[in-house]
Amino acid sequence: NSQLEPETLTGIEGGALFSRGMVSLRVTGFANMLDGAIANFTLGQQGATTLRQRRNSDEIRALGAEVETDLRPHPTSSVNGQVTFTSSRFRGSLATPTLEGNRVPQVPRVQFGAGVTWAAPQMVSVAAQLRGSGNQYDDDQNSPAFELEPYVVVDALVSRPVTRGVQAFFSLENVFDQGYDTGRTPLGSN
Repeated sequence: NSQLEPETLTGIEGGALFSRGMVSLRVTGFANMLDGAIANFTLGQQGATTLRQRRNSDEIRALGAEVETDLRPHPTSSVNGQVTFTSSRFRGSLATPTLEGNRVPQVPRVQFGAGVTWAAPQMVSVAAQLRGSGNQYDDDQNSPAFELEPYVVVDALVSRPVTRGVQAFFSLENVFDQGYDTGRTPLGSN
């Protein structure tokens, strides 16, 4: 689209870190306003074909908070977790009034993760993490046919120092080969 104009982001973010002994907690809040946001807009659909165009919308507002925690029960081990809550919606849509209040595509309300790490620094480190996401939409109109379902996957990592400043590692993402949607057309793709 040759008529696209630049987006303008205005935002504020703030947080606090609390730490005591082997436990730490970080809380961060944010508020962002994206004026003239560029997004894919649905122009129409014929059968399984959806026609979309990149356009400027009026404004997207994203409000949210992230909470992270870390526990170190022993110098060689740690347990951590994080969750992010986001409300990201089209607002003030004079140019595209049908989008007013819709959720922004591909932005879940909730994302989360948790992990455990054991490390003997001169020998080997072993880590596992669980990560996931709440539902989200793959289109600007928030159509149920384009909803991306929530998912949870598990990852694993083993690393070992080779020489000073160099490590070798072996990583497995999605250890249990859990299928999840990464896009819809309205046919799922994972």
